[in-house]
Amino acid sequence: MKIQNIILHPSKVISYLAWRINCLFLTRVTLNGEIYHKYRGELYPDYLNHGNARSSITDLALKWCVGKGIDVGADEWPLPGAIPIQNDPKQNAYKLDFLDDGSLDYVFSSHCLEHLENWQDALRLWIRKLKLGGILFLYLPHKSMRLWNPRGPWVSSMHKWKPSIEVLLPFLKSNHIEVINYNSGRDAYWSFHIIGKRKPA
Repeated sequence: MKIQNIILHPSKVISYLAWRINCLFLTRVTLNGEIYHKYRGELYPDYLNHGNARSSITDLALKWCVGKGIDVGADEWPLPGAIPIQNDPKQNAYKLDFLDDGSLDYVFSSHCLEHLENWQDALRLWIRKLKLGGILFLYLPHKSMRLWNPRGPWVSSMHKWKPSIEVLLPFLKSNHIEVINYNSGRDAYWSFHIIGKRKPA
């Protein structure tokens, strides 16, 4: 890292050093012909490092995400039928000016919210774009998946925080979302989902 960056952004230096130290604890192992990644005593399947988390929740998502909707943070794998929202200056997780408030049947987002430093602002915006009764469907990394935690070997500083049921349920309820379905444990993709419905203010 450049000296100027060290002086101007000491917190970034600390984050970088923590990430480099964490990387020292990561090893690749093969068991019964399958590839795993061992990190701090836990084995993580190799498929978790290939992207497309959305594919693990598609069937359930399509039961709820019907009509006009968006997939925030879609990347290469948008939810079928959804308008993909990428990280673009004109439209992104924080900027959806092309959509009227109360115009969407659903907002879907898979493994995006953890990348957002101001995730509360983003969620409030997504909720505002929903019709009354519209569906908010969130799919997020489970906190037990330590390789995806902030400063973890696979994500470095790309993940800003650790989403959890304990944090998100009260936030959603206080922002006019009735939570109608969720799983507090982790699924096969070491992730969890929350489904909510927009209710009147």
